[in-house]
Amino acid sequence: MRKMSLIVAMDADGGIGKNGTLPWSIKKDMQYFVKTTKKVENPEKRNAVLMGRKCWESIPESRRPLAGRLNIVLSRQLAEQKSNDLIITNSFESALKMLAEPPFVDSIETIWNIGGAEIYQLAINEKLVDEIHITKIYKSFDADVHLKMPETFKIDENPSENLDFFEENGLKFSFHVLKVAEN
Repeated sequence: MRKMSLIVAMDADGGIGKNGTLPWSIKKDMQYFVKTTKKVENPEKRNAVLMGRKCWESIPESRRPLAGRLNIVLSRQLAEQKSNDLIITNSFESALKMLAEPPFVDSIETIWNIGGAEIYQLAINEKLVDEIHITKIYKSFDADVHLKMPETFKIDENPSENLDFFEENGLKFSFHVLKVAEN
């Protein structure tokens, strides 16, 4: 199976959502998300963003599908659909199968799992994750959705991003890249 990267913002308690949305608003984090999930080495390719229905519905309609990326939505409720920028399918397995076959196997550079918690956990449980990009927010938000980081991941010793601390809207945060720990 094809590996993927996760990208997630989480609070001090591992919270990633509250009432169906992000419990914080950090412009720099959103810019990091867009830049990271769009970045390709081969300009003839693009990336895919894989998400669950709740994550999809949390994106304002005017911003759906996320531009410049193939959006793949996993849903048992929405009707299946397939277009150039959007695929709605009913299972994680069918999404991975599509991405492993033409034309996507040749045109998609990186699969970005953007959540939510259930979709993150599916990839982690299947050992399909090779890298996790985390925005750590140093405050608790009484979130109702959490993600437990797998112990098999460690902070990359040579990250490509600057891991300085930032502050915006009174919130301190930092960007981290975790990779699978070598045995």
